[in-house]
Amino acid sequence: MVTKLLYKYLFWIALVAIVLLSLLPLSVPQLSVFSWQDKLHHFVAYGVLCYLAIRAFGHHYSVLQIGLALASFGLLVELVQSQTGHRLGDIYDLIANVGGILTVVLLLSWRWN
Repeated sequence: MVTKLLYKYLFWIALVAIVLLSLLPLSVPQLSVFSWQDKLHHFVAYGVLCYLAIRAFGHHYSVLQIGLALASFGLLVELVQSQTGHRLGDIYDLIANVGGILTVVLLLSWRWN
């Protein structure tokens, strides 16, 4: 059984990884297999982050609070990206982030009911 402490560690590792991958300059050309691959990466990353947050902090905060906090975090990352000069903030990235969060929230809510 995975403990809440392990979920907390995994959450913070994932959060730091997302910040670093979102804000550091891209030094290697990105290989795209399909046109919306980047959006899929955002969807999955924020979905995983949401799952880990719910498992780690769901006993203290509601799923709605966690979802809103992560959506706000995604918005903040996109705003900061637009200020870096080497990355671009993208509304479609934000939509993909929120889509991943909503999918996990809905799946877990459906499973728990």
